[in-house]
Amino acid sequence: MKLLVEKILSNINRILTGYEKLHHYEEHGCTYAEIKKELVQLKNTSEELTPLMKSLFKDNPTRIQGITTLSNIFKVTFLPTLKVHLLYLKQTEGLNDSHLKIQARLAITYLNVDGCIDNLRIIRSYLK
Repeated sequence: MKLLVEKILSNINRILTGYEKLHHYEEHGCTYAEIKKELVQLKNTSEELTPLMKSLFKDNPTRIQGITTLSNIFKVTFLPTLKVHLLYLKQTEGLNDSHLKIQARLAITYLNVDGCIDNLRIIRSYLK
């Protein structure tokens, strides 16, 4: 179980770091390659995290105090939107810096739909 929790924490940290990078891109600008790389990493990390969390809930229903609360707050609601955003971004390659800042703002907004980023922070604190 310790290895599973470490993998979960690693993925959550990568998502939260990516979220902060998007804030930086929104303020200071970025290249198309930078934002694309960050969004792809967020997508891949989220796809890795979901089955890990499902395993945690399924395999440890009584070993972790508060697992019901954790399972209720764990929802990665931004993944479908993130996939659509990546398709859109691919079609807008070559646009100017201000457009990329807007893309970063859009990503920040939907990453925290339903408080998802805040929930990941709560889960991270709980599992530490």
